[in-house]
Amino acid sequence: MAKPVASKRVRGLDRAAVGRSAWGLYGETQRPGAPGLGARLIATPRLIRDVLGRRYPGVGPGRLAALAVLAFVYLVSPIDAIPDFIPVLGWSDDTAVVVWFLTGLTRESGRYLEWLRQQPAAD
Repeated sequence: MAKPVASKRVRGLDRAAVGRSAWGLYGETQRPGAPGLGARLIATPRLIRDVLGRRYPGVGPGRLAALAVLAFVYLVSPIDAIPDFIPVLGWSDDTAVVVWFLTGLTRESGRYLEWLRQQPAAD
């Protein structure tokens, strides 16, 4: 007899989807010892500078630029999943793309701060 498979759903949502969501980011910032949301936001410009300067190995500058360009192109493109002329709903897909990009950037800034903690102190 096969063992029952543990559910990967959390209150009707896939755990992986929750983990990647903005709510998952909030939970990540509440872990003991994890960088808080404010520290992540403050560190984001340094993250971008160190990625572009190739000092941070977590993300390549090409990947960061590609994701930023893709998000920007989707926002300015006249072709959308939901047409912009539909009130409120028309902007929801654009908002989702912005939230997706900013959530990913904020999560990476947390990994960046943890990476900085592990670096030897410069004299």
